[in-house]
Amino acid sequence: MKITLLGAAGEVTGSGYLVETARARVLVDFGMFQGRGSGNGKNAEIDPVVPHRLDAVVLTHAHLDHVGRLPLLRGLQCAIHATRPTCELAELIMMDSARIQEGDAARENRWRERAGEEGEVKPLYTADDVKPVVERFRGYAYGEEVEVASGVVVQFQDAGHILGSSSILMKVREDGQERRVVFSGDLGQSCMPILRDPVPCPPADLVFLESTYGDRNHRPADQTLAELKGILEQSAWQKRKVLVPSFAIGRAQLLLHV
Repeated sequence: MKITLLGAAGEVTGSGYLVETARARVLVDFGMFQGRGSGNGKNAEIDPVVPHRLDAVVLTHAHLDHVGRLPLLRGLQCAIHATRPTCELAELIMMDSARIQEGDAARENRWRERAGEEGEVKPLYTADDVKPVVERFRGYAYGEEVEVASGVVVQFQDAGHILGSSSILMKVREDGQERRVVFSGDLGQSCMPILRDPVPCPPADLVFLESTYGDRNHRPADQTLAELKGILEQSAWQKRKVLVPSFAIGRAQLLLHV
């Protein structure tokens, strides 16, 4: 078995793993690179992923940095496996990304035309590229095992990050032996409203662990909520407006709930 890290190694975004066995090639996540220096050039590089040679794609969750490059897998013939909520959210997120890219490209081309510059800026992908991806989705429940490729079985376990998020237990049978690999995906905190706590990691031979905040301790959630409450009460007393930036999926729902 060979596993190639395609992103999110030494950086936060662009998650992706290519798992290769003697009988199968399975892609786990294929996210968009975001932030400085992550223009279309970097996102357009899909080697060593060859769409028509993949036997399966498996997704941990629907955030753009985990699914955002799937529309670039033009000619993909295999199924894309995920939890049912992830399938639904991923479609919305990729469509939104396509619309933003198309709008940005149109504005840039208008500016270039007015400035007399040559060359046309094209979006990384469009809504038409998203539709074939969505047709490949296959949805599952937590705890359900499915053989996604010859000798490769996966199970989705609740990661407590966003709706439908999962850690993936992959069982690979090769040369008469079974190896267990866990891809944690993004992990949520325990004791949070709306979402269940992350399921503890099962026994495994190899673990790929999300560690964005692995070098720091988070204070208890009730302390953070108490601080937010104090800010809102003070702003109301002073008759001021409060602007709360938030990720659209996950954090926004949590804020509305509390």
